Amino acid sequence: MYEERLGGEFSTPHLQAVKAKACAVGSGASGVMRVWNAAWVQCQQIRQRLEEMRKGKKGADKNQIMQSTSAKPQGEHGGVEMEENKSEVGEAESSVTPQKLQKIMEELLSTEREYVKALGYVREHYFPELERNDVPQDLRGQRGSIFGNLEKLHDFHRHHFLNELEGCVNEPFRVGRCFLRHRESFALYALYSKNKPQSDSLLINHGQAFFKQKQLKLGDKMDLWSYLLKPVQRISKYSLLLQDMMRECGPGQIREITEVKAALEVIHFQLRHGNNLLAMDAIHHCDVNLKEQGQLIRQDEFLVTLRKKKCFRHIFLFQELILFSKTKKTDVGNDTYIYKQSFKTSDVGLTQNSGDSGLCFEIWFRKRKSQDTYTLQAVSREVKEAWTKDLERILWEQAIHNREVRMQERVFLGIGNKPFMDIQPSEAAINDRAINYVLIGRGGRPKSVGSGSTSSSSSSSGRGSLSPVGYLCGPKRRVSAGVLGGYVSPSGALEEDDLDHESGSQNLLCK
Repeated sequence: MYEERLGGEFSTPHLQAVKAKACAVGSGASGVMRVWNAAWVQCQQIRQRLEEMRKGKKGADKNQIMQSTSAKPQGEHGGVEMEENKSEVGEAESSVTPQKLQKIMEELLSTEREYVKALGYVREHYFPELERNDVPQDLRGQRGSIFGNLEKLHDFHRHHFLNELEGCVNEPFRVGRCFLRHRESFALYALYSKNKPQSDSLLINHGQAFFKQKQLKLGDKMDLWSYLLKPVQRISKYSLLLQDMMRECGPGQIREITEVKAALEVIHFQLRHGNNLLAMDAIHHCDVNLKEQGQLIRQDEFLVTLRKKKCFRHIFLFQELILFSKTKKTDVGNDTYIYKQSFKTSDVGLTQNSGDSGLCFEIWFRKRKSQDTYTLQAVSREVKEAWTKDLERILWEQAIHNREVRMQERVFLGIGNKPFMDIQPSEAAINDRAINYVLIGRGGRPKSVGSGSTSSSSSSSGRGSLSPVGYLCGPKRRVSAGVLGGYVSPSGALEEDDLDHESGSQNLLCK
């Protein structure tokens, strides 16, 4: 069964044939190729699993044969012999984990060498092609668009990462530290993934015939497109191998498990971040400079409820902004996101659980009506938990930052805990201080601090201005970035009257 699937639907010739059909689509083929990229990676993962299952099945059959041929009839000492056999089996089983771990390490190292060799092959043979005089006009000056940051990837793996992996051959669990030490360099993969659709479009529409000549001259079975897919495949391969390594960790190897798990999170983040960067490029009609909103942390589809109205929205969570958009399909089936509205994360509060489904949470605003609360229903508990965890972290970081800024300003204005060293026992000094205080009180607050006061306890929503602890108590856990700082009206966000009116009486959220 495994051989049939490996030689059929998941065979390389079959997949290459499907790719050829995708390339022949014509206009708009970049969207098709983007889907093909994702499908190719998944097929490679499935193919690896099938090969592992096939090897495991053969190994199991071999063990059964060995057990049947080595079995002895139970006689006077049959029981003792069986106990000895059990002990030997136990020892064999206990030694399986190191053997498997070493095998994983060898696979990681061998595939890393092949990967570095493949990237070097592209640099050596295909980079110079764009320096030829007969380069098609549409490919001139497009080396960065076609190859992305492949050159930097090659330098990183050849001069740094491969050498460190080779140093772990006898200590496989040190691999986790290698990934963590170079976590910043793995950000190259997110940038490569972001550029990949543009590269595919250039190759399909303008470069197929041109680079095919070089492939035939080299006598290579693989085309340039297949080589350029290798970085996408490689980071997915890291994920699989690290997962396999985690499964081989014993219960007493807490430190090793922690490091490998952290390394796996680095890889997963870059995989997700690459998709996030692509999604950012697909946001249209946005009047906010997204480059100034910090890192894009998450993006998912939610069922949003506001004032008893429900609609689906694709929501982007930046470090400084929450953006609501409406998903729209293009003619070639790609997703684009039409901007609807956005809120600064410093202006929102979070209720981590809403309702009984375990899928919902709320975001709300201090100094707004309680009916202006947005209820977000995720597709799964995992998505919901991930969002509330990241939102809580962002709000706490902002709350602490706001408190520090306000304390610094109070010290600067002379109304904090800073001692007044120049106080003199004279009426003139007291009058001068009173005058200065009045002037300060009438002056505008610095823009870095909200216009509201943290001591105020009244608001139209009834949430007031509690301390962070107050927002974390009770059955509904709440967090607000404004609890340690003032409230600032969202720049570019909806005000109360705007929530119900856009082009007449249509609500902006659910239009």
